[in-house]
Amino acid sequence: MKTYIASFLGAFIGCVMCGTAMVSAQTTTASPDTTPSMEVRRIGLADLNGVLRAADANVKVRELLDVQRQKFQSEFSKVESELQQTERDLMSKRELLSAEEYDKQIKAFQARVTRLQQDIQKQRQSIDNAYQKAQSDIRAEAISVITEIASEMQLDLVLQRDSSLIFLPHLNISEEVLKRLNERTKNARIEIEVQKPQSQ
Repeated sequence: MKTYIASFLGAFIGCVMCGTAMVSAQTTTASPDTTPSMEVRRIGLADLNGVLRAADANVKVRELLDVQRQKFQSEFSKVESELQQTERDLMSKRELLSAEEYDKQIKAFQARVTRLQQDIQKQRQSIDNAYQKAQSDIRAEAISVITEIASEMQLDLVLQRDSSLIFLPHLNISEEVLKRLNERTKNARIEIEVQKPQSQ
């Protein structure tokens, strides 16, 4: 009798345990936790602005733009010199020309000066736009490098270096970012054609 009761209790407990396990499994299967975890385990830091300033590509961009600015200045200096000579010639002819003819030449001269000023503004804007575009491209490439490194290191979050006061040195990935950015952009070029002044 005792053996029978013991066997019955054992079977009953076993069924209860199996049933509990099955309910637990069914519950997990029926209601999976699809909410992504918000836990951050691995963090990296990157001095993006510092990387951009030190990047070889940025140095090249500045050098190329400096060359273009010098060409720009040289071309417009020639035109400016010609206009100054034209103005002197007009002043010397003032007594020799009729008032109508003198006024006509003065207006033509003023129109040339206005066109020169417009050309200068356009060329400066063109150079500024080219610099901003180059900066934007380099920045986008740097962010791509940071994303790549974060994936390789399995980082959950990458913060700006300036957002942290104290941190462990190994968390700073800026040096690796700069190294890879320089490698990717070592053949990068920027070409800006500075047109000759039209105020001739």
